Formats: sequence, C-alpha cells, structure tokens
Amino acid sequence: MSREQQAVALARKAFETGRSKSLEHRIRQLKNLQRLFTEKQDVISDAVKKDLNKSEVGTQLYETLGLEGEISLAIKNLKKWAAPRPVVKNLLTLSDTVYIKPEPLGVVLIIGAWNYPWAVTIQPLIGAIAAGNAAVIKPSEVCVHTAKVMEDLLPLYIDKELYRVVTGGVSETQELLRQRFDHIFYTGNSMVGKLIMEAAAKHLTPVTLELGGKSPCYIDKDCDISIACRRVTWGKYTNCGQTCIAPDYILCEPSIQDRVIEEVKKSIKEFYTDNPKTCPDYGRIINQRHFKRIMNMLEDSTIAAGGENDESDCYIAPTVLRDVKPEAKVMQEEIFGPLLPILSVNGLDEAIKFINKGEKPLALYVFSSNNKVINKMTDETSSGGLLANDCLVHYSVSSLPFGGVGNSGMGCYHGKFSFDQLSHLRSCLIKQLKMEGVNSMRYPPHTAKKLGWARFFILNNVDLGWIGQMGLLVILTVVAAVVLQNYLV
Repeated sequence: MSREQQAVALARKAFETGRSKSLEHRIRQLKNLQRLFTEKQDVISDAVKKDLNKSEVGTQLYETLGLEGEISLAIKNLKKWAAPRPVVKNLLTLSDTVYIKPEPLGVVLIIGAWNYPWAVTIQPLIGAIAAGNAAVIKPSEVCVHTAKVMEDLLPLYIDKELYRVVTGGVSETQELLRQRFDHIFYTGNSMVGKLIMEAAAKHLTPVTLELGGKSPCYIDKDCDISIACRRVTWGKYTNCGQTCIAPDYILCEPSIQDRVIEEVKKSIKEFYTDNPKTCPDYGRIINQRHFKRIMNMLEDSTIAAGGENDESDCYIAPTVLRDVKPEAKVMQEEIFGPLLPILSVNGLDEAIKFINKGEKPLALYVFSSNNKVINKMTDETSSGGLLANDCLVHYSVSSLPFGGVGNSGMGCYHGKFSFDQLSHLRSCLIKQLKMEGVNSMRYPPHTAKKLGWARFFILNNVDLGWIGQMGLLVILTVVAAVVLQNYLV
C-alpha cells in the first residue's frame, strides 16, 4: 500500500469512528488550529519568507489573519450552521416534520496552491472540520518550506488521524487522485482543474475548483483616476502579481492611458520605493520556470514602466505595458505576475464586448463614479465576483461566496458557504401513520376529482407561525375526515 493509499485509508477509518461528527470535537479542533497561528506565527512567516519573500507582516496580513477570522466565525456559528433547518411546507405535509439536516460528506481531499499557501489550503480545511469531515491535505510542493512546516505542525495541533498531511509532487498528487474521496477541493489553474475533474469523475466525486483567469479592470474616464490607479496598483503587485484575483489587465479609453500610466508609476514608487528590489514588501516570482514564463510574455509589448529583472533572484519589477494589442502574448493566458497591460477601448460598451469575448473571469473590476456605468457592467457581464472601485477586498468578506464560474471554477467557499459546500444538505420528512384519508387523493384509481384536490394541497405552500399552523391543521383534519374520505372516490 502506497503512502497516499495509507493516508486515505487511515483518514476514512478515523471518520468511521464517528468522532468528527461531534460538535464539541469540531470546535476543539478549530480552537487548536487557531492556537497554531498564535503560537507558531514566526515559524510560518519564516517559511513563507523563504518561499515567496513575503515579510512577516505581509504573511499575517494576507495569509493568517483571514484564517483566524474564519476560524472565529465558524466557532461562533457552528451550532447554528449544523442545526436542522426548517423549510416551508405545502398543505399536504403540514402535519409532518420537514427539514434539512447538514451532515458530513466523509473524507475530503484538499489540494492547495503555492501563491498563498496557508490561506488557500487551510481555509477549505476549516470548512471541512466545521462540517464534520475527515480530510487529506496536500500542500503545494512548489512552496517547499511551507509544505514542510504544514507537515510538521498540523499533526501537533489537530487530530492527526482525521486530518492527514501528504507532501510531494505530481506523482504523489496523481496517486492521491486514484483514491476514492467524498469531495475534492482544488485551488490552482484551469488546466490542472480539468485533470482533477476527470479523475474525480471515475468515482462520481463532487469537486470544488477554485481556478483563475484574466480578471479585467475597466477604468472609466470620469472617475478619480488617481485613487483608482492607487488601488489597482495595490491589487496588481501584491504578492508580486501572483494572486488569482489580481487585476490582469486594464481597459480604458485612449485619452486617459498616459494619465493611468503616470498614476500607476507614482503608486509603485509610493508602495515599493524607487528600487522595489530592495523593498521588504515586494515579493519574488516563485521559481525560475515561472520567471521565464512571465518574461516571455513581454516579447511583443511596449514597456511604459518597470521591466527590470534578475533571473538569479527571480525578481521582476512592477511593470506597466502600454498600447497592448488583444493578440499580444501577454493577453493569451493569465499573467500571474507583475505585468500590467493597458488596452484601449472606445468606452464602456466596447469594454463589455471585449470582456464577454473571453472566458468568464474569477473577478471583474470596474472603477467609476457613475452608478449607471457600474450597473451596466454588472448586468451585462458574468464573473465569479464583481468589485467596483477597489481590488481584492471582496475576498475578505466572509458573508460573500468566493468562487468562479465557467472556466474560472465551480463551487464556492468562505464562512457558511465553506460549511455548506463540504456538507451534504440532507432532505428529511418525518410522517406519522395517521390521517390516511388525506392520502386517498394519491392512491388509485385516479380521478379528475382527486387531481383537483391534489392540486389544492400540493401547490399551496404555507409559512405560518406555530399558532397559525395549529389552526390550519385542525381545519385540514376536518377536511380529511369529512370531505376526503367521503368524496374522493
């Protein structure tokens, strides 16, 4: 038995003991996980620094702070999330107990990504624990130091039998995908997402795919361009552009392109100094393979700012490209790096047309002081999320579902959405062996009169208070006893 097979088998064996279903156990595990981030923050930050050159403050701000908030939210609301959920009844089921019962799926495979190695790996784990599942966690092998820290620390804080960590590369991931899981949660690119989905299909395993794509950013000529560019600069160059919801490119009218370039350059200097290479808040490309991939995108575009690079240090300066053509190399795939192309469009309608020609993005950004512009962009496009007059921050709102649509992914998570995504929402209807007269309308022989009564009972939904339900139940009991049994023949 391979190491991967053994991890899955042991996780399933632990799940079958039933201990993960206990709310007390789930809360205890979540509190232990929260304790990890307070007690081992220095170890976590040191590993992320080695992998991505993130500062300790940057690691807390973009990685662990959000996780602490998600854990606190889950602990606070778990009893409510896990409780049976009453539903509206029709008249036929008024005397019955009808509800939705969230229940664990079983063993969940979580395949993390390297760009925010803690945030996008542990956040699904929070949902898996809260929903009562076991999990096998596969951190990205690209972040070598972070993967090792996860492997070492997670078993010290949470149930090491229920929540198994498996490290390794492509072959280990492929071996995991040959196993049967009850759900697979993958964060990464669409090419690998298709392979995940293909593997999952062999076992009819449901998947959540958090992918990416080219997230557009339209800047209206009538907005405050200085503020807009400041926020776009932050959203684009955070983590050296290696963010799945980073604004991938700018669409604007030709008349404001020079102003946009100048304002972005000002913000780059403000955030990262005259020499971003020496700035502690500016990261690095994850490895030389990605460095070369990004540099190749520059071949047929004009650099308006930046462009400096150092392959030995995996450094690419914050770079702005002007007068970019739709057929340019930089527009053929998600950039996932610190290049910001600017494309000219003749107004909002042309921007919307351009956006809709491509795949549906994970995020769409629009900057405008005119609500009509924002509303038109909202109504006439489709994306995983839409944000007006800012970048990235919708990710931090736990009450918003985070996920893609079409090529940018399927399924969503964050807050209660994580819990629901990794639960089976079981439909439950509990009847009593009474009031059989009401059922006469469904039993053969079928007649027009029975159909008429069935239409009345089934097509009328009721959402009454307790007193109203009791009163209506008395009336229906009389109907059942007096009318149905005598006339539904």
